[in-house]
Formats: sequence, C-alpha cells, structure tokens
Amino acid sequence: MSRVRYILLVVVAALISVACQRRPMEDMYLKVYLDLTIEEEIVNYDYVDPGLMRVAFFDAETGEYLSHDFVSSKGGYIFAPYGDVDMVVYNIEAGETRVRNYYVWSDVEAYTNEISEQQRSPFTRYLQSRVETRPSYDNIRVTPGHLFVARERNIHIPQHITEDVFIIKTTARTIVESWTVEINGITGMEWVGSVAMILSGQVGSNFLATNTRSTDPLAIYFDVISAQRRSAFISSHFETFGREKTSGDVALLSILFTDIAGHPYMYNFDVSDQMEDNPRQHIVINGDIDIPKPEVGGGFAPTVDDWKEFEYDIDI
Repeated sequence: MSRVRYILLVVVAALISVACQRRPMEDMYLKVYLDLTIEEEIVNYDYVDPGLMRVAFFDAETGEYLSHDFVSSKGGYIFAPYGDVDMVVYNIEAGETRVRNYYVWSDVEAYTNEISEQQRSPFTRYLQSRVETRPSYDNIRVTPGHLFVARERNIHIPQHITEDVFIIKTTARTIVESWTVEINGITGMEWVGSVAMILSGQVGSNFLATNTRSTDPLAIYFDVISAQRRSAFISSHFETFGREKTSGDVALLSILFTDIAGHPYMYNFDVSDQMEDNPRQHIVINGDIDIPKPEVGGGFAPTVDDWKEFEYDIDI
C-alpha cells in the first residue's frame, strides 16, 4: 500500500512541475508600443482630442495589408506583425470624413459624401445654368472633419523582441485645412431667412499613406449659423482638403441668400487669389450686397421666378 502511495505522490509531483513550468511567449504582442504624438497647433481650429486611432500595417515590399489594431490618441501597446512593414495611423471619428480602400497601402483614401437633396435643392437652377463653366458643381460635397494621420515606412519589427519593449515613435498631423470667411457690405439682412455657400475648385480626397491629394475638382457646401444673420456682415468657416490647382477651375464662392418670403439672391466672388499664400486662411469679401424688402401677399410664398444673380471681382 505504501508503494502505491509513493508512486501516486511521484506522479502528482511530476504533473505539478509541468504545470508550473515557465514558457517563453515568443509572440507576446504587448512588447510593441506605439509612442504617438498629435500635432495640436492648427490654424483656425480649436483642437479637440481625436479619440480612438486605427493603426494599420502593410507589407513594406508588396503593400499587402497585414493587420490592424486600435489605440488612444496618446498611443499604447499594440499588436504588430514582425518583419519589414509600413504603418498608417488615423482617427476613426472625424466629423463627416470617411475612409475607404483601407486594405491597400496606396489606396487608403479620406473623402466626404455628397450633399443631400435638401441642401442641393435651393441651388438647383443656378447649378443647371453653370454646369458647363464650373466643372466642380458636378460634385458637391460636405466639408470634412479633421483627420489626423501618421505614416511610417520600412519599420523592421524583429520576430523575437529581446528588449523589454519595441517602440514605434510617430506624429499624426491633420490633412484638413480650416478657413474663415468674412463678408462685408450687406444691407437688408433683416429680410434674410437663410444663407448657404458653395465653394468650387476644391480637393475631393486625400490618400493617407502617400499624403497625396486627388486631382478632380469639386465644390464644398457650408452654412452660416443663425446667430450671425442679423448684422451688416456675415462670417462663417469651412474645412477643406485643400485648393485643387491642376484642373484650372477657379475657387468661386457662391453665396445664396434666401429672404423670408423664399426669394433667392445669388452672389458670386472669385476667391482664387485669396486661397494662395494666405497663412491666416482667412477670406475677406467687401461686396455690395442688397437684399430688398420682400413683397409678400397672403403669407409665405416661396418662388424662384425672380432669381437674381450677381458676380463680382474682388480688389485685394
């Protein structure tokens, strides 16, 4: 009986020793740390923490997608494949900005959607009359939100990390510009019900990994907040991927005033020169804009029959 007990004790001891054996974790992903910095100094933009960031890895030779992980805007430990890799990092929430084609290094693209039919409708007659001279109006988009992007090429991540941690250090910068607009010389603002603007000659998208802009021009749509509609001037702001320069399309700011009776008044200003070499990213228009008192009989009667369009050159 004692011999059987002895054998059992030996077997139990052997099992315990195997269970407690320390085994090296050769693929322990927590050994890779992303040291991420966000560049916060942006013209005309009050920095807001971008939140969760996507970290995508691609084969450095083929551009083939390998894996991705998520970290905060401060960085953190990530899962990362070993070998020679390229990396792109961007925030997954950025207002109206969307990202597509994110499984091919050179094709990862930030863009925005087209405006709604409700937004387009007040401009319809104007757009139909201008389509041949303003190619941007074929494609009108909402303005993008700030997308912060970091990119690194040819990172070598060893398969067996001998140090305590493998650190990847990088900085994310916005690919979006913030601009302000000031329009002076307006009379009749008391008769204005709404103001909306479209700006032609803008970039439609940005390829994140290569930091290159698309070359097809489009227009962006933005509104004026109601608190600014009861004075002799209006101001607004917009975001853009940048001025599109290869197509030759001008940056024409079209301002649509709709009075309280529903009558539209369009004013157009070529601001191409103001979007060049302008570190303040501030557009100033000194116009001669007059919104007459509407003649309304029998209540609200919206119409476009009396469309009035004005086009000006700006002295800078």
